[in-house]
Amino acid sequence: MSSPQQWLDAIHQVPLDGALRILHLSGDQERVIVRAGIRERLPAAIELLAGPGCPAMVCPSGDVYQAIQLARRHPLTLLVEENLLHLPLGPRMPGPASLAAAREQGADVRVIAAPVEAFLAARADPAREMVLFVAGFETLLAPLAGLLLEAVPENLSLLLCGRSVAPLLEQKLQLDEPGFDGLLLPGNRCAVIGSAGWEALIAGRRLPAAIGGYTASAVLRAVHAVARRRSERRAGIDNCYRPVARPEGNAVARRRLQQVFTRADGHWRGYGDVPASAYRLGEAHADQDADRRYPDYRAEVASAAELAASCRCAEVMLGSTRPADCAGFAGACDPVRPQGPCMASPDGTCHINMAP
Repeated sequence: MSSPQQWLDAIHQVPLDGALRILHLSGDQERVIVRAGIRERLPAAIELLAGPGCPAMVCPSGDVYQAIQLARRHPLTLLVEENLLHLPLGPRMPGPASLAAAREQGADVRVIAAPVEAFLAARADPAREMVLFVAGFETLLAPLAGLLLEAVPENLSLLLCGRSVAPLLEQKLQLDEPGFDGLLLPGNRCAVIGSAGWEALIAGRRLPAAIGGYTASAVLRAVHAVARRRSERRAGIDNCYRPVARPEGNAVARRRLQQVFTRADGHWRGYGDVPASAYRLGEAHADQDADRRYPDYRAEVASAAELAASCRCAEVMLGSTRPADCAGFAGACDPVRPQGPCMASPDGTCHINMAP
């Protein structure tokens, strides 16, 4: 089988004796699912849930506030990828409501396409202090670690919101009702960190899972694998992203992650703290840590709410609520006037579901 229709036909033929909720963890896969109309073509028993697939969606508002204050209060250039530029602060937080608003008010905030551009910019203007504000999972952090292991410009530091999804899912799986019955794992992340850790996570929980790619056929192939395992009552992972994803992952990438970062408890916006879910710069790279080089302004907004009362981004991030179930979706909240991070980031679930 190779075409989306062939995989759809095969999925419809899988005998299921109940509902199957499959949680995926990729903004890129969500974009494919929405644009191909996959949800509408699946059997009624199968529901695809969009989980924490975009790191900007979970970036704490305190980190966004810190980035804004560094750009406003210090003579420096803040370098940021587009997915963080329009993230709104929580309600009633003082000052500009986003980095985009801070830029409009005169802060030196520059958009870059990839972290390597920050290193090039710092080398090109060594007299100017620069801060790279970046949020990412392992697929971004591994190449970033490679850059940090090379010569880092002295005038460049990092404000980092690095996250690992596995600890969050482990926390959810400890609940009597985690909210999903199977997993669709992102192929690119498994190519970096491997699938062995995921095997350990779902062991004993009777969860079916599959590693999937980024086309309609690839997503449907993985959905079929999860459905078949559920039908046969077999836990475990089908690797539908061979040969790129392997149990051990990429040895070079994993070594770089270990050399540069440490793991710590991390805050997920609107959800709370998750043990060992954050990547922080290790001691060997303390000189590049913006939190050590500059004052920490997060205490100024520590007690403020991270999301508006009507915003359901935390539930959307967990896959427990669909974007359309939020009262503001496509109304008071849209990509031009985002009220929450899921709409503000181009890779956010709400933003993707607003796309034509």
